[in-house]
Amino acid sequence: MIDREVFDWGVRLTAHPFRGTADHAMTISSEIRNYRTRRGSEVLISFPAASMQKPLRLLAARTWHMALGQIIKETTAVQTEMRTTASKGKKKS
Repeated sequence: MIDREVFDWGVRLTAHPFRGTADHAMTISSEIRNYRTRRGSEVLISFPAASMQKPLRLLAARTWHMALGQIIKETTAVQTEMRTTASKGKKKS
């Protein structure tokens, strides 16, 4: 499940691959800035890192990998949506 928040500056997507577990704080966030002509939408992806003190087990790493893939896919869809919306707005002007 990916949460979507819309702001004046763009959209934030947040994945919670370990919701309801001891690792619930390990989220993946993608911030997609509003579309800008000839520049596109800047995207910033952030997440906490595993450490030697708290490494991920293989199953957890697979879950993390799947969630990262899903947020990248959804981020690409949001970028396309923003670009399409911006193009339609230009044509109306």
